Amino acid sequence: MKLMMIAWRNLMNRKIQTLITLLVVAVGIAMTLGVINVADGMKKGMAIATEPYGMIVGSKGSANQLIFNTIYLMDRPLNNLSLEDYETLKADPRVESAVPFALGDNYEGYRLVGTDEGFFQLRAKPKEPEYFQLRTGGLFSGPFEAVLGANVAKRTGLSVGDTFNSSHGVISTLHGEEHNKAYKVVGILKATNAPADKGIYVSMESYWESHGQHDDSEEAAGETGEAAHEEEPGVTAVLIKPDSYVNLMTLYQEINNGNAAQAVFPGEVIAKVFDSMGTGEEVLRIISYVVLGMAGLTTVLSLYGSTLERRRTVSILRAIGASRRVILTVVLLESLWMMLFGVLLGYVLNYGVSMLVGQYIESHSSISFILDISITYEQLRILVGVCGIGLAAGFLPAVSAYRTEPVKHLNASV
Repeated sequence: MKLMMIAWRNLMNRKIQTLITLLVVAVGIAMTLGVINVADGMKKGMAIATEPYGMIVGSKGSANQLIFNTIYLMDRPLNNLSLEDYETLKADPRVESAVPFALGDNYEGYRLVGTDEGFFQLRAKPKEPEYFQLRTGGLFSGPFEAVLGANVAKRTGLSVGDTFNSSHGVISTLHGEEHNKAYKVVGILKATNAPADKGIYVSMESYWESHGQHDDSEEAAGETGEAAHEEEPGVTAVLIKPDSYVNLMTLYQEINNGNAAQAVFPGEVIAKVFDSMGTGEEVLRIISYVVLGMAGLTTVLSLYGSTLERRRTVSILRAIGASRRVILTVVLLESLWMMLFGVLLGYVLNYGVSMLVGQYIESHSSISFILDISITYEQLRILVGVCGIGLAAGFLPAVSAYRTEPVKHLNASV
């Protein structure tokens, strides 16, 4: 214990040098653990978002675009599936449920999602409660009624009974075309910590009517010589739940072999996205390991420099009876103190930085960031490894102090 205190006092006698070394070690730790935490937080957030979704069917095109648009409310929608294709899928005896998604409008940057009551009956697992539950109010039961995601209600200040006008397009612009008919907020969903929190859910009828996709109005009945619709009725995507696994795979093959649509599994698409993220993650890890190496080198230089500066002090300790082993131990303990405090500071700094990065990701996208504050085996291995590297880094200056000849340096100071 006395040797520990001696080592601590030695560090406090050169505060600036010690602080610089601690900061270098802490930055290395924060970068290494931060890369791991940010990557894991994004992966967990993206994976949780797919839980209530099964096979998604959309028009031919990019599978990534289909999933990111439908589930994560990002990217631009693919071309619509025709209403006929949607009705055919819905009427298929092998299909237990077909939940439509129609996107194309926004309110203050939050996307409107045309769907039906089946969306609110989705479950992550069959025996679990509904994934999307109301916090207040009710579900839409008529045209131009809207149910807000938790984040939308929080950021816009809208509450049950309020009205708003949506704009055409999936992003908010200064020159966006605002629809004339206002939506009335009838319900607000509980937070799910998923992209759905940033959605505004309306009936399919509302979506079609706002886009002129109807022909039952008096105006449509009286029009001649021109099309009565702005667009053909359709849906952006359909969430299909077959009645059995066999029929799921059969439908998957049939749809993808056809020319009208594609069927994708969100889990497969996200797994490929994770694979593409892996290269960038590895590069960042290598950079963080280089910083850790610099931290070890800084520790060596700091301790070695202090050893050279304190040769007279070491000589005095030797002259009054301190053994070479004691001197060696004190220098190694100094290295251990710096590593322990550097690791602790880096660990705390890592979570602060990870939280800030997570907030930035969530504010600039619909991807949820889930930060796990528990220490994983990988993190523990890194922390223990850094402490071990620190002790190894302190070995060279410790040996230098061990070999110090007291008579030589005491005589030189006279």
